[in-house]
Amino acid sequence: MRILTLSVAASLWAGVALGSEPPHAFEGVWDCEVAVFTFTSDNYNTGSDDMPITDIAVDGSGFVLSFEDDYQLYVALNDDGTLYWFSPASGDSFTCLRQD
Repeated sequence: MRILTLSVAASLWAGVALGSEPPHAFEGVWDCEVAVFTFTSDNYNTGSDDMPITDIAVDGSGFVLSFEDDYQLYVALNDDGTLYWFSPASGDSFTCLRQD
């Protein structure tokens, strides 16, 4: 039993060591009032354009997504399962409903 436990622990550690990360809560397809936005761990689709995400930082209960040209978004999962989307550049904010 101990050998099996060590083997499972080693397998889990190997997955972490190889850089596999669990998906972020914001990943998915969201209806955000003005368009349907799609988030992956490395891309944001505005409904018409793809924007590569250059950095994801945890900020409180949400995430700051950074893009080229110093553009950033803040997203956070609400208690009711909706997504809060906020752009500091424009001041726009939306409540988004998961579509997937």
